Amino acid sequence: MLRKLLLAIPAALLAAFAAHRLVPGALGGGVVLLPSGWRIHPAGRSVAVGTLPLALIRMADGALLVSNDGYGWNGLMRLDPAAGRVTDSVPFKAAWLGLDHRGSAAADTVWASAGTWNRVYRVIFAPGAAPAVDSAVLAAPKAKLGVAGVAVVPGHDLVAVLGNLDDSLRLLDARTLEPRGTVAVGHRPYAVVADSTHLYVSNWGDSTISIVDLTAGPPYRPTAQFIGPHPSALALGRGSLFATLAGVNGVARLDLATGRVREQLTISLGRHAPLGSDPNALALAPGGRTLYVPLAGNNAVAVVRIGRTTMRVAGLIPAGWYPTAVTTSADGRTLYVANGKGAGSGANPTHTYIGSVISGTVSIVPVPDSARLARYTAEAAALSPYSNPRLRAAQPAGPHPGIRHVVYVIRENRTYDQVLGDVPEGDGDPALAIFNDSVTPNAHAIARKWVLFDNFYVDGEVSADGHEWTDRAFAGEYNEKTWPAIYSDRRDWDLDDGDDLANPAGAYVWDAARRAGRWVVNFGEAVAGDSLGPYHPTIPGLRGVTAPEYPGFVLGIGDTTRAAMFADSVSSWDRQARFPDLVILYLPRDHTRGKRAAEPTPRAMVAENDLALGRVIARLTRSPAWSSTAVFVLEDDAQDGPDHVDAHRSVLLVASPYARRGAVDSTLYTTSSVVRTIGQILGLPPLSQYDAAASPLWRAFSQTADMTPFTALANRWPVNELNPHASRSGLLDRDFAGPDLADEVVLNREIWESVRPRERMPAPRRAYVVGGN
Repeated sequence: MLRKLLLAIPAALLAAFAAHRLVPGALGGGVVLLPSGWRIHPAGRSVAVGTLPLALIRMADGALLVSNDGYGWNGLMRLDPAAGRVTDSVPFKAAWLGLDHRGSAAADTVWASAGTWNRVYRVIFAPGAAPAVDSAVLAAPKAKLGVAGVAVVPGHDLVAVLGNLDDSLRLLDARTLEPRGTVAVGHRPYAVVADSTHLYVSNWGDSTISIVDLTAGPPYRPTAQFIGPHPSALALGRGSLFATLAGVNGVARLDLATGRVREQLTISLGRHAPLGSDPNALALAPGGRTLYVPLAGNNAVAVVRIGRTTMRVAGLIPAGWYPTAVTTSADGRTLYVANGKGAGSGANPTHTYIGSVISGTVSIVPVPDSARLARYTAEAAALSPYSNPRLRAAQPAGPHPGIRHVVYVIRENRTYDQVLGDVPEGDGDPALAIFNDSVTPNAHAIARKWVLFDNFYVDGEVSADGHEWTDRAFAGEYNEKTWPAIYSDRRDWDLDDGDDLANPAGAYVWDAARRAGRWVVNFGEAVAGDSLGPYHPTIPGLRGVTAPEYPGFVLGIGDTTRAAMFADSVSSWDRQARFPDLVILYLPRDHTRGKRAAEPTPRAMVAENDLALGRVIARLTRSPAWSSTAVFVLEDDAQDGPDHVDAHRSVLLVASPYARRGAVDSTLYTTSSVVRTIGQILGLPPLSQYDAAASPLWRAFSQTADMTPFTALANRWPVNELNPHASRSGLLDRDFAGPDLADEVVLNREIWESVRPRERMPAPRRAYVVGGN
């Protein structure tokens, strides 16, 4: 079937796919290559709308309203779909998820949530007048509430508002904004929809729907109905409640008459596709016979036909990167899709922060007839390396049978150009190489001795999603939709608390290895504790396999100390003649502390991290287990620096007796490629559709072993160099209690100023400035 679909693809697209050396960006024929290795070719027209659109509605006059909820500018944008342009914008201090409206073309009243700014905005749009804005304040900013879904209740003059962080539903008087009651609902409520008699709430965290019977009168006592893993978006129609189930690539249908789940439909790129399609929004077409389902992970919108008793997928419509919301025109002839990450990524040589590099779009698509839908479906399948293996790099045979052990080294936040931009054999920009060979001689030596990877991209944007991609080749909907608010200081960090919504049970590479009977040892990854210890894992699957004395993200402890602790463990394993199958080793100090007074300079911290890495590799090459070992070294993300190719391009290093010697590999690899390579060595199934679709690193390996040991190079830059006591920093001690708690824009600037004090950091480009209500 897939072969027939691929034959329907236009020749221009196939020519674009066949390019020899691929880097993210336009490939021709309207196709864009993402840094993930996936491709997009959005149907229809696209309109740029700013940062992370998560909600989209059609107003009474036919205009579109989108809520921008990401790292940068937050607020509402009004679009004229006929002209394909933004006509109005309403800035907020913060916005997140919730958007609903009631009214007419004469005066349309819109309700929008403000996330952890803990208010609900009411905006009145009237012809010829500026939007009028007021709000209901529900709690102090950053108090534990977090306004999520919003719904106007028909016939009741009520607005329903969800508290994502305190598991509540609040009712407000739509005219006076006064509170009319609070109802306890399930865990991490997300979306709410209403008819004249009931409210329906999706509970992200406990896989239930809370149903509030408005006819019973206050105090309301909702009933809970299990519907499936991690429900988010909801839609009402044809006597049913439809819910997306991001946790299982599915959509569920709840029969309102019986209160039972009638059906669960799986929507993915293959019958047995693993997790990753990420259905996360819904819209019913006029008439209620077609359901549109954005698949954030597949960059497509599924067209689902609704029968009296069953649903079926009729096809897919290609969308932009990470579609998050959908609606239709009043006549049902046009589809509007909000794409959270828009038209792709890009380079950031002027130090534009990665949270601002990526911005969203809205696609305006004429609803296709059956013939065009078939062509769209073929194209959506051809754009994905999961369903189209021809997009993957040609590979030699799989893992060499001599490799049986993996050491997985995880570091923090560097781009390729920052570290290896000075290597002439690679595609680097020496002007951006602030941690060049004089600071990182061991990284350079490892790349020279074995393989230089100059086309490797991290799948995550920041540490919040970067560690998820590093550890399980996927970052789920909860992570992707909350980290921009966290990083812009609009929400407190809550992404590593062990809650199944944030850290799904059994989803990580160590879980898969343990299920396969592999011996796993973790040094520092997903570990909490201060400089005094003790240290404990924050994710349940790491209990019992984590070294209790090894620190996590504690920048006051040197990575050379970590390397010495690891070397002691290697010596113990050598004495036992038994080496773990999977070792995870966290070396975080290349994160740096910026210009904090009397603290190590950024170059000193990166140099010390590099020295530690050299010692780790040197010790391993002198272990009896070295003959059967492969070491993979990557950064969890690339957010703290510039790169002239793409803001996601980063440092990948490989060491093994079977790694090629003195080679340059310019294959497009990703974080998921590394996870898949590890999985194949250890005999593990793919963790997600992303590592299933990724090109493993076998081009970088040979069939013969070279046992020549590696000798760690002494640091050239002093690792005890300190920032001046009078140094002024915009960062506080608490900013370094965990990865990325610091303002990364400030940290980036301070790193640059520390390394090049006489050069002004290039001014980043910004499309919007945060401000407003």
